[in-house]
Amino acid sequence: MSGRQIVRSYQLLAGLYTLAASLIWGVNTLFLLDAGLSIGEVFTANAAFSAGMVLFEIPTGVVADTLGRRVSYLLSVAVLAATTLAYLGAAEAQAGVIVFVTISLVMGLGFTFYSGALEAWLVDALHAVDADEELDRVFARAQQVTGAAMLIGTTGGGLLGQWDLAVPFVVRVLLLVALFGLSWRRMFDMGFEPRPLARGSIGAELRRQTSVGMAYGWRDRGLRPLMLAGLAHGVFFAWGFYAVQPYLLGLLDDSDRIWVMGVVAALMSLSTIAGNQVV
Repeated sequence: MSGRQIVRSYQLLAGLYTLAASLIWGVNTLFLLDAGLSIGEVFTANAAFSAGMVLFEIPTGVVADTLGRRVSYLLSVAVLAATTLAYLGAAEAQAGVIVFVTISLVMGLGFTFYSGALEAWLVDALHAVDADEELDRVFARAQQVTGAAMLIGTTGGGLLGQWDLAVPFVVRVLLLVALFGLSWRRMFDMGFEPRPLARGSIGAELRRQTSVGMAYGWRDRGLRPLMLAGLAHGVFFAWGFYAVQPYLLGLLDDSDRIWVMGVVAALMSLSTIAGNQVV
């Protein structure tokens, strides 16, 4: 596998993952409201998702650093597909907030399996074949690819939701199943030797991951203000993003214009991309 092939595989896997994930972003709140949850319960379910991403970030990092980046990525795709399918089942059964909170927590686990695993795979693979690809350029190009995938996904999800709010979730599952098969065939650990994760070593691995994260994160005086600013931005942005969907439909006085939510989500993504380019 050449350096160029590795980069193309990375961009393809990152783009398809983002496309599948973003399909529901513009309609998620409306879907949960339609499933019988109140707006407060919707925020509770979304908070559980965020809590899952915080709780499982370090344990899933241990998986990527022992069993391998490929295993971590495949687990992410599988968990995300399973929890999206569970969302559909819970909505059909009008299962209530406790079930949705549980599913959302596990969905957060799925995203943490993805966090950093694909980028680590790329770096390892390029080093293994002595490729002369510039990582800054590769990552910048990948940001463009995932940004485009996000725009397509959010807009497409809104259009699919116009038909039925469950359709974006169904399409997401189908895309993730296809992505699992594709990544199974194209993604192999190169330049990294997976090792067994023994039960007795889990504690030491968790402590090592925590120590590294603190050393290169919170204890870095230059990064600490950025982390706090990112936290503040994330809290307010997440609240506004999920609250705006029913609010805008109310302003339009037309609950059938679901496609507008997809466009709004796409515009918010576009503004973020534009801001990053300016900075």
